[in-house]
Amino acid sequence: MHSYPGAMEAEGDSFSAETHGPDTGEAARWSRPTRPLAWVLLPVAVLIPLASLALWRIALLTGSPAPHGLWHQAWTAFDIGAEGTVVVWYAASLWLLLGLLAALAAVLAPRHRLSWWLFAAVCTVAAADEAAALHERMLFLGDRLRPYVPFDVHYSWVIPGTIIAIVVAALLARLVLALRRRVTLTLVVAGTLFLLGALVIETLTGFVERDHGGFSDTYVVLTYVEEACELVGVSLAVVGLASMFPTRREGGVLSVRFDGYRRRAA
Repeated sequence: MHSYPGAMEAEGDSFSAETHGPDTGEAARWSRPTRPLAWVLLPVAVLIPLASLALWRIALLTGSPAPHGLWHQAWTAFDIGAEGTVVVWYAASLWLLLGLLAALAAVLAPRHRLSWWLFAAVCTVAAADEAAALHERMLFLGDRLRPYVPFDVHYSWVIPGTIIAIVVAALLARLVLALRRRVTLTLVVAGTLFLLGALVIETLTGFVERDHGGFSDTYVVLTYVEEACELVGVSLAVVGLASMFPTRREGGVLSVRFDGYRRRAA
């Protein structure tokens, strides 16, 4: 990998125009992985919840016996609302990929390196949370904070989760605002979608579970919408960060540069 720190700040947003210009000259050999990643990750993020929902309905309609029926086995392997499934592995992998991109930025970026390492650490913890459901272990803290919340929260882990989200957003706000406008907008939309699912819809799902005594059609639909928001949000964030790294393959060598910050005012 090669970085060219001296050229990063001087070129800024103009480099984006060069790499998308005519296929002539030095800049034409650089390309961004944005479009291929978007075409792969975003459809998968939408199709996974739909496929999981379809398998659930097929298992119900065919009366596939639990736990060894064919359709029941297929559904539980890809159940988006359960732990230890293929979907959980995929979601954790997305977070790890996002963390790797943030770590790459920490190495190549000319400034805000500490913030990039924090970004990478948050993504790594989020990957562990996907794999081990760490957020559910915050019940002990959420139950102690419950009296200070003006409404009854069935899933009390969303209370410390909200606090953590606010703290992380505050710590990374300066970094996100320093990025190119398109990257900033992508990360804001991605974060909004993720938190909509992880906090807002998760809270609504808790209300449904409390009021309807657990598993119901409404509960399942809300769970799938929640997980879809999270998958699309993280996928968008991966696409956004990947757009900051133009790459070039020449003579068997893959070169990567960082082009993520806005152009500084003269």
